[in-house]
Amino acid sequence: MSALNSAFERLGDDLLDAIGRQDWTVADAELETLAQEAVAAMVANRRDDLAALARVAARCHTALSLHDDPGGEAMHRQGQLRALAVIIAAARGRTPPRPDKALSAPGTATAAVLAALKTGPQTCPALVEATGLSAEQVGGTLPELRAAGLIRSWPAGRLTVNALQEGDPLSPRGERENPP
Repeated sequence: MSALNSAFERLGDDLLDAIGRQDWTVADAELETLAQEAVAAMVANRRDDLAALARVAARCHTALSLHDDPGGEAMHRQGQLRALAVIIAAARGRTPPRPDKALSAPGTATAAVLAALKTGPQTCPALVEATGLSAEQVGGTLPELRAAGLIRSWPAGRLTVNALQEGDPLSPRGERENPP
């Protein structure tokens, strides 16, 4: 176990001890430290630290769940641990978008969609027609392009309009009109 993982475990122990003593000021400080460590691990994409923090949050949440009558204050901290565990799980589950160069590599579905959007904003059916790809292929590339910040989308009735981001290097003039 790494030194940082041991520190996370001690943090969890200190949190449970503070809750057991009903020292809510210390419990809140330990929860805040746990949350700050989680945010730092998320920002730096430290997957091992996120896994360790997830184990600590789950262990503390489980320990509080096993109390016969935890009381309102302890239940409040249990809810905070649950929310933190959900946030950590979401961060662990996200996959960073592929680099722009990989997304625009010739011969890929994403490159075909980006090329079609150079002519202006288009709906998914229009992109299917313009690219010759299936609706599933186009629909699968759009979230990845949005996550990479290459396109933006907005609703237009029952359809969604997609366009290259303003100032995108792939756009013809490097600028786009604002959506309606």
